Amino acid sequence: MDSLFAITTRRLRLYAPSLAEVTALRHGEHAALSARLGAAIPAAWWHGPTLLRLLPDLPETMAREPGDARWIWLICEPITARVIGDLGFHGPVRDHATAEIGYSVLPEVRGFGYTPEAAAALIEWAFAHTQVAQIIAQIDPANTASQRVAAKIGLHPLPPRSADHLCFGISRPPA
Repeated sequence: MDSLFAITTRRLRLYAPSLAEVTALRHGEHAALSARLGAAIPAAWWHGPTLLRLLPDLPETMAREPGDARWIWLICEPITARVIGDLGFHGPVRDHATAEIGYSVLPEVRGFGYTPEAAAALIEWAFAHTQVAQIIAQIDPANTASQRVAAKIGLHPLPPRSADHLCFGISRPPA
């Protein structure tokens, strides 16, 4: 695996698939990426609210970016050797700009702290490997679980950017 796009935490492995891998996933071709990850890609994840499915123009957007741009990450649970969710940014991470983070895990692994563990690692990676100025999460007011994740990973309440969502964020730490 490309080490720049692989993150290991205490209990998880995160991997940002390449344009070719995202394109294959969008066409239902999971076997090669599953073998590369050493993790099964369960139908429950693929057919759920994954970022890959919620961003239908992802392959086209990735293809327009210079270099090897990746911003969606798969969450793998090594102990069960399967993908348990995904997280990432709602678009390319731009220097000196704001990036919006999103995350989702399978229902059966919620409540074990995987989402904050993965999101905290991705935020740390973003500040270490890009020049993004701020990371935000826009969360439905009824989604108290995501609000708790935001608080656990150090995102602070910000003025709302839309009438339908609460906004939380964290700025790049001083150099």
